Amino acid sequence: MHPNSLANLEKGKQFQKGNKLSPGRPRNELSLTNLAREKLDEVCLYDPEGRTWKEYLVDRWLAHSLVNVTYFRELTERLEGKVLQPIGGENGEPIKYEISVKDTETRQLTDRIIKGGSVVSNISLS
Repeated sequence: MHPNSLANLEKGKQFQKGNKLSPGRPRNELSLTNLAREKLDEVCLYDPEGRTWKEYLVDRWLAHSLVNVTYFRELTERLEGKVLQPIGGENGEPIKYEISVKDTETRQLTDRIIKGGSVVSNISLS
């Protein structure tokens, strides 16, 4: 680590774009993700048909999804997105909450929180 970079960390400065001395991974450093992306477009050595790694892996993924529902679910969620699962109470009704409070001040504060009002709390410890 460069000495000036350490000084920036000690001062609490965040990563600054274009500043070589700021903390963070250098942009030109090769990451595993970048290397994998490059490799996916190369011809797969294990494929007798000469497809790219990307084509080969997708075909294998599709073949496995016909046999194993987990692969199929993973594939469809990647392509279509996860299915939304609404959260509700019994028989699809909204969830009901019951809050019990001991005094009027707490009830007023709770009402304001539930209705989205601003809450200012003065808490003192003795």
